[in-house]
Amino acid sequence: MAEFWFVEIEMGFPQLAPFEELLGETEDSVAVSSYEVAPMPNPDDAHWRLQILFDAPPDMKAWKQRLAGIAKSMGLKDAPISGGHLPDQDWVRHTNIVNAPIHAGRFYLYGAHDAGSTPPGAKPLLLDAGLAFGTGRAPSTYGCLQAIDMLAKHKAFRSTLDFGCGSGVLAMAAARCMPADALLLAADIDPVAVEVAKNNARLNGLGARIQCLIANRPDAPLLRKAGPFDLVLANILAGPLRRMARDLSRRVAPGGYLVLSGLLAHEDAAVFAAYRSQGLLLQKRIAREGWHTLVLQRRH
Repeated sequence: MAEFWFVEIEMGFPQLAPFEELLGETEDSVAVSSYEVAPMPNPDDAHWRLQILFDAPPDMKAWKQRLAGIAKSMGLKDAPISGGHLPDQDWVRHTNIVNAPIHAGRFYLYGAHDAGSTPPGAKPLLLDAGLAFGTGRAPSTYGCLQAIDMLAKHKAFRSTLDFGCGSGVLAMAAARCMPADALLLAADIDPVAVEVAKNNARLNGLGARIQCLIANRPDAPLLRKAGPFDLVLANILAGPLRRMARDLSRRVAPGGYLVLSGLLAHEDAAVFAAYRSQGLLLQKRIAREGWHTLVLQRRH
């Protein structure tokens, strides 16, 4: 029977990243995670919990003192600290709470343990990220989902490319908003991610609508042949996005949209400049938790 122990501290989101940096390495733990426990309309006002998990009893007093010391150094006066034991039967429940369903625009992302809980009017996405990136909880993925929802309210896209698809969550979100006969491609350099995306598409009844394929660059022959696309999604990282600016921009049809994410706030200007030089115009910038999502449009 698996047993786990935990120690955790609560704080506001602006303090979360600096706290994690000061926390540094936690060699005796098996996981360090943070999650939102009190959502707010403004993400910066949300209430967060940083949790450290152990598979053997830790020195609880020392760990609490360590967290309290970091909190004090940051000027956090009201940061509750707690710790305890998580027996096996509680661990499943605990995991389900941490992985509770989330809303991103009209999209409702949930795990198998929350099946049947979709709110009226929401667009459900059952997700098993497995070994691929893309649970919807990352601020970059969340920003992309908001962008897809926003764009779909004003335009019916006939073709979409999700480049660097990871779990396939963005391709599936696009499929929920597009006509049944629309072209949907989900591409990734990682074969494991492609298989995860295929499985998620099947779980959501979208297996016949989304083509999942391996592609290591935007100008891969299969992508050139299928495009250009009305909507291109690329949630990667700032460096690769800048290097691929020319080829990724060429996959966007005239008048089409390109959604870029995976860039920190201070990387925004350099990434945007690379795509502006390719003739794309900024339509919207979505900021969440220090990460930016750019919604660009190619000139007609």
